[in-house]
Amino acid sequence: MILFKAFGLVAAGSLGCAAAFADDIRKLPPDEPVVVNGFDLVCTGVGEDARNDPRWTAYPVRIEFANADAQYLSDAVLAVAKADGEQLFEVTCDSPWVLANLEPGKYVLAATYEGIVKTEKFTAPKSGQARFVVRFAEVPGDRPN
Repeated sequence: MILFKAFGLVAAGSLGCAAAFADDIRKLPPDEPVVVNGFDLVCTGVGEDARNDPRWTAYPVRIEFANADAQYLSDAVLAVAKADGEQLFEVTCDSPWVLANLEPGKYVLAATYEGIVKTEKFTAPKSGQARFVVRFAEVPGDRPN
């Protein structure tokens, strides 16, 4: 279970973690905007067409998941809260990007991949798009044969 606390995150548990504030983690469909708890989100980033879709630049926050070699990772669980700890949403995405239409301000995230939990603070910008890469350095990249 991922527990949010004011001014930071505390991660507890690992494999098979329960949602922080819902019975089920919402699985986002690929390349299709959806509303989760009032927030417009998109799961994308696989393939040249998806990465270059002009609709995606309208989202102020782009969160990416990568391994030790900066290779994209899919199927991460992402939980986002306001800086004061108010929980906003928890989703999973079978692509390496989650786009979020968040109001400008400070937020915290907890990302889980194969039982590894990373927490980070981030700021949604007043204009443009901010890119945040959650790096799971414990996950090795491809190795030559």
